[in-house]
Amino acid sequence: MSADSSGNDPVLVVGAGPVGMVLAAFLLRQDVPVRIVDREPRSTLHSRAVILWPRSLELLRPLGAADELTGIGEHIERVSYYSGSRRLGDIDMTRLRETPYPFGLCTPQHRTEDVLRACVESAGAAVESEVELVDLDGSGERPEATLRHADGTRERVRARWVIGADGAHSAVRRLLDIPFEGAGADVLFAICDAPLDAELPRNEMLYCYDRGGAMGLAPFRGTDFRVACSVPVWNDDEPPPHELFQRNLDAVVPFPARLGELKWTTVFRARRRTAGRFRAGRCFLVGDAAHIFSAAGSQGMNTGIQDAVNLAWKLAAVEHGTMRPEVLDGYDPERRHSAKRVSRLTAKQTSWGLISRRDKVVVRDALVGAARKSGVLQHVVAPMMSQLSVRYRPDAPERASDLRLRKLVREPGGRIPVFTTGSAPDPWPEVAGDRLTVLLWAGETRDAAWRARCAAIRAEVPAGTPVQDVSSWAVLRDFLGRDRCAVVVRPDGHVAAIERGAVDPGAVRSALRRSGALDAAGAPAEGAVR
Repeated sequence: MSADSSGNDPVLVVGAGPVGMVLAAFLLRQDVPVRIVDREPRSTLHSRAVILWPRSLELLRPLGAADELTGIGEHIERVSYYSGSRRLGDIDMTRLRETPYPFGLCTPQHRTEDVLRACVESAGAAVESEVELVDLDGSGERPEATLRHADGTRERVRARWVIGADGAHSAVRRLLDIPFEGAGADVLFAICDAPLDAELPRNEMLYCYDRGGAMGLAPFRGTDFRVACSVPVWNDDEPPPHELFQRNLDAVVPFPARLGELKWTTVFRARRRTAGRFRAGRCFLVGDAAHIFSAAGSQGMNTGIQDAVNLAWKLAAVEHGTMRPEVLDGYDPERRHSAKRVSRLTAKQTSWGLISRRDKVVVRDALVGAARKSGVLQHVVAPMMSQLSVRYRPDAPERASDLRLRKLVREPGGRIPVFTTGSAPDPWPEVAGDRLTVLLWAGETRDAAWRARCAAIRAEVPAGTPVQDVSSWAVLRDFLGRDRCAVVVRPDGHVAAIERGAVDPGAVRSALRRSGALDAAGAPAEGAVR
């Protein structure tokens, strides 16, 4: 559709990969009209992105997608690291107790896309295939886009907002003349999907390093594996053959492994690039259109999903008039900070895996061994890989302690395990999907005076603002501590503000205002599109 039933312009989402469909589905669930187009005729049957980590599954839960995907994908409960024949250490994902999803998930991207497409369709829209963005003018009050259809006809579309979810070669980014800046040399990986005959735990993902190269192995449900190996150069137009993968398996993997018939194979160029800006007026970039980095750690699609949810709730809140339009100004710094952090970490992991000098291999292996013994692998690397440690404090200097998954919330930006209304599994509390929610925590004493304070806060905050006394939710104790507090929580589960101590009703109202909430929740925001 090009407009909703009232004649309003839609949000135009360009690109129907996982990131674009997540964003479209979230907006549609909040009754924001969306049109989603893609230049390709259909979803690819082959893919590079196959791993969903716990934080992505949390974010997909409100769509109903997480439970469906966990039923069809292989659960990754452990990530192990080898150097030659030695096991250096491992990460136990099942020890992540602060999430409903203490595991990664390995599933082909086209299966993920099938589930997300169903979410879009059930919300009342459909992906328009073979529709290409060929021109975009974002200089006016509303963006105007020119779309070219499969039969060659062109259509001019006026949009509420335009979202570029169209990948590393983004037409949206190019037409907005936004630079795509990078650092570091490109690294090549050959990847394939094929059966693998080897005695491997079904729930384990492996990274194998040797002076001959690096390999990654991840199991799909069934007998197939995703296999990736480093290659120094690749100038051939043909895809990498079976022999290349088997030769690397024999040289790098520390146990017998025979590869079956290849179902798909390609070469992936691991680059580090970040868009000069993620926003230009009413146009935004998400996913690979905004940033790309090494495939190490399988972070690309997961980072893009966080982009999509971060932007979707803000757009919905502005459209519904529950938040000031300035809340959208936070999208670029928040997601840029997160993407740069992921880029640095994946680049480091890639470079460590490609070390070939014997003395440097010894140092790397010693450091990984020390990280295992000290608990750094489990308490630092696991939260980073799962993306549970993402914090939105882009204006604050990054500290070494920020790498750890610190549960106790002392400042805005951290995540707490809450989920939007209708999607919260027991025992996780619920928050609103299109506005800020106030959570009240009594600490050690929940008496009549506390209940009176809760009532006073409910009377003080803007009409329509959800206020919940969550003092009985034991799952929040590690996050909120022993002292009384009021926490202003965003729909994505990140803390917008926290007031500790007396929890004064006026202070809570001020915290909501500082966080971007309107004093009259539900009234159209200035600049909101109606």
